[in-house]
Amino acid sequence: MAKLWILSDLHLETLPYPDNFRPDPPPFDVLVAAGDIWEGDPGRGFAVLRRLAGTKPVVCVMGNHEHWNGVVHEDLALARVLAAREGVSLLDGTGAVHAGCRFVGTTLWSDYRLAGALDPAAQTGEPIDVAHPGGSHLLTIGDAAALHRRARAALAGLIARADGTLPLVVVTHHAPHPDCIAPAQRGGWNAGNSASDLSALTDAGRAALWVHGHVHRSLDLTRPGGTRILCNPAGPGFANPAFDDALVVALD
Repeated sequence: MAKLWILSDLHLETLPYPDNFRPDPPPFDVLVAAGDIWEGDPGRGFAVLRRLAGTKPVVCVMGNHEHWNGVVHEDLALARVLAAREGVSLLDGTGAVHAGCRFVGTTLWSDYRLAGALDPAAQTGEPIDVAHPGGSHLLTIGDAAALHRRARAALAGLIARADGTLPLVVVTHHAPHPDCIAPAQRGGWNAGNSASDLSALTDAGRAALWVHGHVHRSLDLTRPGGTRILCNPAGPGFANPAFDDALVVALD
């Protein structure tokens, strides 16, 4: 039985003394982090995850805030190098096997469809750049949707190729289902930015567990087919009162 320690959205850059985040590690086999650990500085985030996990495996994905004040694909290329130095399994359309579980993951981004009809040329409002020939421009809704389509296709392929011999754990930063959004926020821009409808993947029952972040609220729900969706975010300044810094999920 594998014990997974689940964390996301620590936003350590918002804490006056981030190095003081030193929870007593619960009994665990793999630390799973669903992004937004340290805004604009994934290397520092990976170092924190390695400190928390000690010598045990770490699996994580980049959050959107890891990309802040950077260029998406350049950030990701550097993050792969920094993660490898810390012995962290950074997933982006890739997979890893630890403690008898198969992990697949990606940032995911969002397609903004849950917000209704939006101008694809409109900026998302995030200080994230996307490269274009001769330079870069701020992330637009159309850019985010394109990143989402590529990530979703890669994730669907990874899930389809999982042979079922090991429990499958999916890790994304953005939420994979409309039900992950608080009822009061459904239908508006925040809904589009937060989640996309991946029901075909979440409800197929191929994954034992789907871990995500981004929405800054704790949730634990089970979809048709048996996939459990879990979010355990601290939020900026650890504003989420339901955050559990010792949350562990056991998988057979």
